[in-house]
Amino acid sequence: MFRTILFTSVMTLVFASKTLLGASYAYVDLQVALESVEEGKNARAKLEKEFKDKQKTLQSREKGIKKLTADYQKKQLIMSAEKRVQEEQKIQKKMMEYRELMQNAQSQMQKEEVELTKPIIDQMRLIVNDIAEKGKYDLVYEKNQSGIFYSKEAKDITEALIDKYNGSTGKRGKKK
Repeated sequence: MFRTILFTSVMTLVFASKTLLGASYAYVDLQVALESVEEGKNARAKLEKEFKDKQKTLQSREKGIKKLTADYQKKQLIMSAEKRVQEEQKIQKKMMEYRELMQNAQSQMQKEEVELTKPIIDQMRLIVNDIAEKGKYDLVYEKNQSGIFYSKEAKDITEALIDKYNGSTGKRGKKK
């Protein structure tokens, strides 16, 4: 929500500084582009293979926990209180290990995705800049995230934004 409001405010300031007549704007859908280029397809295939491998490991662990739990439930009535506590702790430990393994797998997959796609996206950004300059676009934004990739002769309005924000909240952070 805050990001949308901030983006809208910045865009308003950018548009106010330019005449809308004669200005040309474009957008790019990076997700579609990433899924369409060969390197992107290869990255997706590699990620899917790794995901399936990790999923098999997780499913195996999950089956083990379910079996352990089912065995415990069958035998709990004839177990001593001490043995029940031991078995419950054993199940809880296995569940914690499973959750940790799952979180690590998710984290690794996200990291791997970034490592595989970042060089592709970086190259795409350069290409978008080239297309924007050759097509004489004044503004190019990402369709799905409202991220601006290129702005022709853009003025840095960061200080103005900071000053206005600080003024509206009653804070003054001016350097002396």
